Amino acid sequence: MVRRTGFLLLLLFPMALVAQSPRSAVGGEAGLWVAGEMSSFNPSLDCTSNSPFGCTSEQLIGPTALFDFNAHTKWGAEGEARWLHWHGLGGMTQADYLIGPRYRVYQHHRLNAWVKLELGGAWITTANFPAAGSLKGSYFVYAPGGTLDYHLTRRFSLRGDYEYQFWPAFQGPTTSGTTVSNITPNGFSVGVAYRFLGQ
Repeated sequence: MVRRTGFLLLLLFPMALVAQSPRSAVGGEAGLWVAGEMSSFNPSLDCTSNSPFGCTSEQLIGPTALFDFNAHTKWGAEGEARWLHWHGLGGMTQADYLIGPRYRVYQHHRLNAWVKLELGGAWITTANFPAAGSLKGSYFVYAPGGTLDYHLTRRFSLRGDYEYQFWPAFQGPTTSGTTVSNITPNGFSVGVAYRFLGQ
């Protein structure tokens, strides 16, 4: 009897989820956005300038997928996955998977400005890997940043994002043979967001 009741509840659970309205599923002021962006980052390795566009010949480019969960009109959380796999010197790549809080600091009509602080992991393949003196590894990263989004409609918005990453445990080679530590990749992303649930 207990097994039969448990099986019946298991069958009915998905129906209960479907019956729940999106507003009540995420709360009165909450909203869930999903977005896709293209990113351009200064890799901070083998580059003489730390400006976001100061490494033009080796600027890393790639897609970013992310979500924004706004638990309140002023604060929420953001998670991102970025794959910078194009244009790197000697096949250099970087990727990161980060999550953290965000806070809205400005709103004017359809324009919103947010600040954020994300934590997570980053992966790097240095130039000319697996040649001697190159490396492939993963590192802890923390990244402050900011986002501007402009609501085109109730469901769609344009967004631009700047992020400055700190890799405090990194120690690795440059193509000139020197060793550097504590790299700080940074760059811009632009894309489109879609409101999946809520306000």
